[in-house]
Amino acid sequence: MNKRIKNLILTGIVGYAVYYVLTHHFIYIDNSFAVLPKSEITLNHTLFSPGNRKEILYKGIDSILENEDLREAGIGDLMVEKNLITSDELRNAEEALDYGG
Repeated sequence: MNKRIKNLILTGIVGYAVYYVLTHHFIYIDNSFAVLPKSEITLNHTLFSPGNRKEILYKGIDSILENEDLREAGIGDLMVEKNLITSDELRNAEEALDYGG
């Protein structure tokens, strides 16, 4: 009986860990991970790294923000919080995406 309860608890823990991974984005920034909630249960973009400021500006902020899953999760605000971009750069990139400019 004791073994059955332990297996049930372990199965519950593993099940919750899998559910947590499926419902969150893990963003690698500044040698640490930030966690953002996903809008739906999926494995898409579970692990993501926008790179450093030089890479972001080279690739274009809008290329990161074009991904609607990450954009809805708040990747732009996270990049501003981590000082990878300024709030003006974020606003300009969002406006360019929203209005096709």
